[in-house]
Amino acid sequence: MQCTRILALLAILLFAWSLVLDDMATLLVASLLLSALVGAVIIFEQKVREAVISVFVERVPERTQVRKGTTVQVTTSVTVTVPPGMTVTIQESLPSTLAIQDGITSVTAEQAAFPGTQKMTYRVTPLVHGEYPFSGIVLTLRDRFFETEMILSAPPFSGPSLLVQPTGLFESGPQRITAETREIEKMSVLSGFGIRALREYYAGDDMRKIDWKQTAKHDRIYVREYAGMMTLPPLIIIDLPGRKDTFSPADFEHMVAAVAGLCEYSVRTYQHVSILIISGPNIISFIEEEKDLLRCMTALRRWMHPVDRPVHLYRTSDRSDLRARIRTIDGLEPDETGDAVTKFLLHLRREYQAGLSEQRVLTFTGQIIRTIGQMTADEMYVFSLGCGDISHLRQLVRQARAMKVQVNLRVPSRKDPVWSGSSQTGFRVDSLEAFA
Repeated sequence: MQCTRILALLAILLFAWSLVLDDMATLLVASLLLSALVGAVIIFEQKVREAVISVFVERVPERTQVRKGTTVQVTTSVTVTVPPGMTVTIQESLPSTLAIQDGITSVTAEQAAFPGTQKMTYRVTPLVHGEYPFSGIVLTLRDRFFETEMILSAPPFSGPSLLVQPTGLFESGPQRITAETREIEKMSVLSGFGIRALREYYAGDDMRKIDWKQTAKHDRIYVREYAGMMTLPPLIIIDLPGRKDTFSPADFEHMVAAVAGLCEYSVRTYQHVSILIISGPNIISFIEEEKDLLRCMTALRRWMHPVDRPVHLYRTSDRSDLRARIRTIDGLEPDETGDAVTKFLLHLRREYQAGLSEQRVLTFTGQIIRTIGQMTADEMYVFSLGCGDISHLRQLVRQARAMKVQVNLRVPSRKDPVWSGSSQTGFRVDSLEAFA
């Protein structure tokens, strides 16, 4: 510390001055000053030893087995006795493979009559698969004159281990996921009307509504009464930028405000809202049919920030894209006897054909189909800044339209070349508007 350095320098200068002038009084003052510093060091080390001995760490992760890219909340409680005249700063020591999303990873404990427990709650995202133990904690102890740092990585202070499973880019297994659906017991835009009740047949009822099973059972004609149509709340999808992406902070603030406004409108109008938060081809969180506006806004404050993207599509083309490119080349009618450009097109067609036969369904595509398929929504609003690769948005829009869900895209500016012209970008959306 600065005060200690000044006292040590003063003692050295006094000692040198006493040697030059042969002054015993100055030598005595320098000796007393150095002795006081040495005594303070001994007392400080004793206090540090007492503080370290009293440390007890309890670390509780939300889950110990997760997939790469899944955010995990961790709560660490540290009990420590702070000696008189000292302060102790406690900081988590995390593996480099865990990216901190938000929360508290460092606290300062003051002197107290009894051992105090300090709690740190934070969320991390594993970026690499494997088994990674929590490394321990770092204690910074200081008083008026000295400061030291202690790394506590022994078993009582470290652990448990976080087992991170790999995330594949494609769906496992040879089966392809399609947008086909089956009957479910709740109303859905992808199924028929739900049956509200059964009643006896009256003259003029539609014969197609007769329930023949119940009719045969009770020896009376029964007809089905179907649930009526209702306006469904939209599904809100938020595409968060990556932590390393370049974007305008003003555009991000406008997107947050637009999302918050639409969530409030949905809750007040339809009594609930469903929000899917993604970042590239990574699903971050899914909030289904939240009825409490306060909890909804709390979730938005928790998640609305740039995040790390452990999985990237790298502009991966799906089967529809490859088929479209093959049709484009076939429309040019190339032949083997043509020039170099024609031969290149034929070679490109063969490569597309080979990729088409080996292409599998993306994991992100399967997740989107399963998520939208369980929702009772006939339209969705997609908010995105358009940072970096937007192949995941093409997958999202394509699957939604295949499932007869209206897609409304909200972006910073309609004039951006990324969004202008649906035929060029592949975003065949029902509406495209700017939120900035």
